[in-house]
Amino acid sequence: MKRKNRSGVRFSIALALAWMAALLLLPLPARADDTVNNTAETSTVNYKTVKVKEKIYMIPSEVRLLTLRNGNMIQFDTEDPSIVGINGYGQMRAVKAGTTRVSMIEGNVRSVYTVVVRDTVDIIVFAGQSNMAGAGGDSKVAPVPKKGIAYEYNLVNEDDRKLLPLQEPFGDGTNKANIVNGKFTSGNGTLCASFANAYYKQTGIPLVGVPAAWGGTTTRHWLKDGMLTTTNKRLTSCKKFLKKKKIKVRHIYVLWYQGESDAQYQISAETNIKNMKKIFKKFKKNGVEKMFIIKIAQQVNVMGQNDYIQGAQEKLCKNDKNFIMATRVPASLHKDIGTWYSDVVHINQKGLNKIGKDAGKTVGKYAKKHSTKKS
Repeated sequence: MKRKNRSGVRFSIALALAWMAALLLLPLPARADDTVNNTAETSTVNYKTVKVKEKIYMIPSEVRLLTLRNGNMIQFDTEDPSIVGINGYGQMRAVKAGTTRVSMIEGNVRSVYTVVVRDTVDIIVFAGQSNMAGAGGDSKVAPVPKKGIAYEYNLVNEDDRKLLPLQEPFGDGTNKANIVNGKFTSGNGTLCASFANAYYKQTGIPLVGVPAAWGGTTTRHWLKDGMLTTTNKRLTSCKKFLKKKKIKVRHIYVLWYQGESDAQYQISAETNIKNMKKIFKKFKKNGVEKMFIIKIAQQVNVMGQNDYIQGAQEKLCKNDKNFIMATRVPASLHKDIGTWYSDVVHINQKGLNKIGKDAGKTVGKYAKKHSTKKS
């Protein structure tokens, strides 16, 4: 009997253990505060889905934060990590061209963003003297381009090349307001942000801007004192960077805003034209397709001094297919000096915004018309 009782006990214990094991295999009920990381889990939770209408545009290797909001209960997810990856802090990284959706879960609300990664850009070299450097500008009055439409090729840190969202002051720490004292622009706005907005409106293609402005420079300075060589090195560096990041370049243009110093130093119209052709020849070897000219303004304390350079610019654009007039806006700003000038020679930010907008529209229309893609 004792042996029989022991067998009964052993059987009861075995039955109890089997029952407990079966309980452990049953799924636990979902809770509202459960972390949701995959499709299987999200299907058990009823989320309110909000589709964000405005698309997010990025280029390969770009890193951007989806949201600045903090919270332990915010989770992020990407539909296709081969296009855009995202970590637990909402930091997105674009990998390759394509379109995908990224989600942010906060409480019971799922916000869905459409992210478009584009791998084709146009390069614009913003070259010239002090008005291109924004010597009379004010970054606080300049527009701010939407993210994803324009970038500045960072030249300040040679050991850490990268693309930054284009915003003012463009070329800060790179552009020089005056070649004589070598001071960099600081806090000054340029025409570049305004140009970028207008250009993108025409093309729908993001641009990469390369800063190359030195105040007080003549065309002779550009040919003999290293400005042209330095600019071409910057352009070459930018092209290599983009190639490394697998970003295709469609067009390369130079936007040129220079000539006041040629008039000041009495460089003849013929020499100015000759020098400009030499400058383009050097740029062309580096892939530049066209030079777009911004017609210079008057120096209001010596009215008429710049007339013949303005004429040379018109003649150059009329007779040489490599040069195109981007805008004539500056040439008429002297009619209302108080509105457009910051001093006798420099244009203020309001004027620079106006110039950039008109030039961006012209160059953008040309780019759109000549939109054959290049690798």
